Amino acid sequence: MSSPPAALREAIRARARPPSARAAAAAAAQALAQAAGAELRGVVFFGSRRTEAGADPWSAYDFFVLTRAYRAFYLALRKAGKVRRSPGVLALLNALLPPSQVSLWLGTPDAPLHAKCSVLSFAAFLQETSRRRHDHFCIGRLFQPSEIVHAADEATAERILDGLVSAHEETYRWVRPWLPARFDADAYGRTLLQVSMAREIRPEPPGRADALWEVQRREQGPVYALLLEELAAGGELRPSPDSPGTYELVRPVSATERVRIQAYFAWSLVRATARWGKHVFTFEGWLDYILRKARRHVGEEIVLTPRERRWPLLFLWPRFFRYLRRRGRGGPP
Repeated sequence: MSSPPAALREAIRARARPPSARAAAAAAAQALAQAAGAELRGVVFFGSRRTEAGADPWSAYDFFVLTRAYRAFYLALRKAGKVRRSPGVLALLNALLPPSQVSLWLGTPDAPLHAKCSVLSFAAFLQETSRRRHDHFCIGRLFQPSEIVHAADEATAERILDGLVSAHEETYRWVRPWLPARFDADAYGRTLLQVSMAREIRPEPPGRADALWEVQRREQGPVYALLLEELAAGGELRPSPDSPGTYELVRPVSATERVRIQAYFAWSLVRATARWGKHVFTFEGWLDYILRKARRHVGEEIVLTPRERRWPLLFLWPRFFRYLRRRGRGGPP
């Protein structure tokens, strides 16, 4: 019988995959590999297209794109006609608060495929999925269903898998204050989504976390069942004697731990907001993309005034603050 860590690793590797989305994502990753050559170390597929959770024809394919070196990567993409921005400036911005968001079209003229790429170095990926991470951006996406659709070689694929396993194992460190007194894998996974999504500025309708968990349950339930077994074996959790598969915390959450985790989420939000400025440059067509995404989530047509469209960074703030007020009151975004 496999040890719990090995079992967890294999469960993440072998998660059920939506075949239609997987084929398109693999083809897109191959097109990116052809454009970037040896500068591409790996591609991880995640997001609504991966889980088929509310994706529509406008939804982009979400990728973490892992590079060898930023400047050489963007030079290769520029030569292949995939980006129009200066490779030097893109590389400089990517080194500041990685990852950078980059919009790439990786399909064919007959079958265009839009990819929203979170670009970061291979070393940064391993750090940002570990205990040494700087914020919640990477780990907040990779504790959900994801898969490797391209790796430079088998050794690289195994190291990327190390990062995905770590992203799942690290969930326990940041979710402890919000876990119920007793919880199973279902309650654990649902709580992760509720906590993580509530601490990001996202145009999501009420109940989105619960709806996502219903979509993810088949894949993630067995993964988190194994993680809870691993934590119990390590002395972090106590199995409930009257309810198999249900656990309790062994160590209560201290006031210091609670403050530390709240500070972690607050700092993550600061870093995420700081990235917006560079994404205006790195993500070509960012305004139309955001509008399409907002329309999909709120179910309403959003029409910008000519002034808002011409100078969005100056005149969209009133809409943004109205959104925050309505979200804080529990109203629709």
